[in-house]
Amino acid sequence: MLDAFFTPVDERVWAPFRDQKQCIGGRIHVHGKSFPKLKKVKLVVLGIGEDADAVRKQFYGLMWRFGMLEIADLGNLVLAEEEKNRQFALSEAMGELLEMGITVIVIGGNNSYTYGHYKAYRQSSEAVEIVQVTAGVDFDETTALRQILIDQPSNLFNIDFLATQGYFISEETATMLEKMYFENHRLGEVRDRIEETEPILRSAHLLQFDLSAVRYSEFPGSTLRSPNGLYAEEAVRIARYAGVSNKLSSAFFYGMDLADDDAVSPLLLAQMIWYFVDGWVSRYHDHPVLDSSDFVIYRNRLSSTGHEIVFYKSSKSNRWWMLIPHPYESLNLFIGCSYRDYEMVCADEMPDRWWRAYQRLM
Repeated sequence: MLDAFFTPVDERVWAPFRDQKQCIGGRIHVHGKSFPKLKKVKLVVLGIGEDADAVRKQFYGLMWRFGMLEIADLGNLVLAEEEKNRQFALSEAMGELLEMGITVIVIGGNNSYTYGHYKAYRQSSEAVEIVQVTAGVDFDETTALRQILIDQPSNLFNIDFLATQGYFISEETATMLEKMYFENHRLGEVRDRIEETEPILRSAHLLQFDLSAVRYSEFPGSTLRSPNGLYAEEAVRIARYAGVSNKLSSAFFYGMDLADDDAVSPLLLAQMIWYFVDGWVSRYHDHPVLDSSDFVIYRNRLSSTGHEIVFYKSSKSNRWWMLIPHPYESLNLFIGCSYRDYEMVCADEMPDRWWRAYQRLM
């Protein structure tokens, strides 16, 4: 059934790498003459539109450093004429892959597909957290973000925005972000403390990376082509943080408009995907559970508010989480944090991430 959603990868893309076992192209299971068997596959790549093939050519040529990991390339999504059918195809195909426990990487398309990406999680037993790397945020009625917000029944818990630029966000949108307690991390903040993006991604289920968030000089094939934005090193670092996340099960890289003579943009995206996979094979699998012996537990009470903030520190990875108690139900939520958040509580300051998460549960 899955094969009906995809067209095969052009033989001219994968054939040159078929016998190069040191390269990704010689190890990945490609939907070429037949659809790959997915029984042992842990991670798949799928494309939307022709730009995905340009990225594949670069990705296949990168070195294989992933041990016995089984990866498949399912080809490009069959694009129906109507928008709603394209969204349905993406959500159905991804939903089936996610139910099989397979992590999905999507290459190409535009931000309209972020709605279909989110809908793939409609059967999730957990409230869904999205991290969107983007230069601007737009909640207008016709946008995919608005569709996600008004979708019913909804299992959305949070959207974190990374690397935004203030001149691309209206005052109305900024006000809405505050009212909904979504986190908006501006470009300067991300650049000053890029390591703080790791705990944000650690709590997410899906990453949506708009390549327009990368500056034009680094990624000339973006749809925005802004002189400001992330540097290449920052983009690949965020991609690796996403791969390391225990909970994150899909990443969508979109916002490309590649020229025929542009070799830099597809190579950078190929490297970002390589780092995502490198992070995936390095996962610690140490998401906390209550009173686990694998964690050191710290309890601190803020004298200013009376709230008790409970931290869990993994003995395996030395990573930190905060426990968020549900205000009305006997449920608990863990969100990723850093030692810096612990230091804030020790100084009797409320971490913004804890407060926003608690307010979203109200």
